[in-house]
Amino acid sequence: MGMVLNLPEWVREFQGREFCSTAYAHNRENFRSGPPYYWIMTLPVVYAYTDFRVFLSDWMEARQIEDKRFNRSELHRRLGLPNTRSYLSDVLTGKEVSTTFVDRFAVALELASEEARFFRVLVRYNQATSPEEKELAFDQLVALNRTPRTILDPRHYEYYRHWWNGAVRALLSLHDLKDEHRRIGSLLTPAITEGQAKSALELLLELGLIAKNDKGFWKPTDHTLSTGEAAKGDLVRQLQSQQLKLVREAALQPSGDKGQVVATNTITVSEEGLDLIRKRVEKFRSEIRSIVHKDANAATRAHLVSIAVVPLTRQVAKKEKS
Repeated sequence: MGMVLNLPEWVREFQGREFCSTAYAHNRENFRSGPPYYWIMTLPVVYAYTDFRVFLSDWMEARQIEDKRFNRSELHRRLGLPNTRSYLSDVLTGKEVSTTFVDRFAVALELASEEARFFRVLVRYNQATSPEEKELAFDQLVALNRTPRTILDPRHYEYYRHWWNGAVRALLSLHDLKDEHRRIGSLLTPAITEGQAKSALELLLELGLIAKNDKGFWKPTDHTLSTGEAAKGDLVRQLQSQQLKLVREAALQPSGDKGQVVATNTITVSEEGLDLIRKRVEKFRSEIRSIVHKDANAATRAHLVSIAVVPLTRQVAKKEKS
């Protein structure tokens, strides 16, 4: 176990082994440069990561700081690959890791039993090929995570896990509602159950996202979620996956709602043209926010606005073209 002495402000909040490694994970440059802080490096803790490749890279860097003699050849020897020089590099650049080598990595990195379990699930999460598999693995990561709440709060995960939590919060700004769980559930489309509506209210209250006004009605507060950067991207992707399912279900309805617009186009475009499209999309999103902000009329409904630009063909290298 390592410790950090003469800590700068951004590290003082971290206490214990998990926090110290997390400070390293998110502030590598500050550890390597900047003011001359006196510190003894601890190896990164896997619970602070949502990408096993980043963890491997950080672990290797910290291990070499700890022991100058430790190098990739030694790691390859521990993995049972004494004659290879590129395996770790290949993994860090995207090579899939088999179950056999996941177990070997756990041993080579000297992970404790619970850490090894988390690492195995983390690899499965990063290498998942379907939304269902990814969501299942992410559920397991949250259950196995031993990191303090300041890194990944299970309540934040629960909020992003279900699309209707944000929808219920939006609904409360439109209607005067108390603990009317059945009615709240029926006002959403697609409708949710009475139990789901009740759980959503309880979670929103616990997170400080809603509060009762003077008349006893639930209303949204100005409070926002503050989620650690290590997990925020993954949480948002989980929510986006659910929201895209809503778009799919809406598109399959034979007669769509009059407020519904679902349009798709398949295009071919240059990199320069694609960059222009991205900028226009971002400008359009900004215009939508401006319309909402300046809307002088009372809001009547909540809507999901989904914009996606995804590649349908892989990028071909110049040498492949020739």
